[in-house]
Amino acid sequence: MIIAANEQLSADDYGSFAVNGRFAPAIFRAMAESHEWFAYPSQHELHFEIKLRNETIEAAHALLASGASFATFYYSECNDYYWTLTGDGGFELKPGMAASKAVNDIFVNGEAYAFECATAMMIIFYKALIETIPKQRFDEVFQHLYLWDWQNHPFFPLRNTPRVGGGIPGDVRYFKNPDVSPQTPQWQGENVVDLSDGMYYGHGIGILPANQIIAELNKFRRIGAVTSAFLMSNATRPNYLALSALADGRQMEGIRIAAGTSFYTF
Repeated sequence: MIIAANEQLSADDYGSFAVNGRFAPAIFRAMAESHEWFAYPSQHELHFEIKLRNETIEAAHALLASGASFATFYYSECNDYYWTLTGDGGFELKPGMAASKAVNDIFVNGEAYAFECATAMMIIFYKALIETIPKQRFDEVFQHLYLWDWQNHPFFPLRNTPRVGGGIPGDVRYFKNPDVSPQTPQWQGENVVDLSDGMYYGHGIGILPANQIIAELNKFRRIGAVTSAFLMSNATRPNYLALSALADGRQMEGIRIAAGTSFYTF
């Protein structure tokens, strides 16, 4: 259910939101038909969320096409022109580098990069935001960017939403493999982007329907395993309302950021 400016919108109202991208109609209809409540002060914030979700899906497709490799943290790689590779396998933005150019470089020069699937989800989220707000605004806010696992910048808040049912295109979901073999712990699960139409993108596994992702994970279970991998019921989502306010020129003050090996106070 969608409520904007105290008015409920129906799935048939998607037409005016199609300007937000090729996946916008599917996103809008999924939200309108969901058991979840999506409430906004005005349609401006709703447009923002649909646009950012659309760009999240686009970024997932672009990351697959980039040639970036899957690697565990120990074997992470990055382009040292933009990033410093930290001891824990993270990418720390070098001083003076524009964050938008550094993130975009992952999609242009993907062969220079290797990282695991949680880091891939944050890269996708940041790329989506770059395509949603002015690059100058992104560079102003994200001067101290650090890419490692699920670590997120304080100005890019995330929410874990339980029991999302079928979910909404643009959600990040998780396939859990509870009986993973101890010889292949990297296959304990797969973070994925919901691309709509029953398809998901996972870094290192590609674009597949749910049953095929489950089948791939099941190949890496311990001997004698009886529990199948499965899609968990929760979703990881940006705080779209907070990011919409950020895009409009408002941001939180007095925040101390730990970015890799450095600390910064705003």
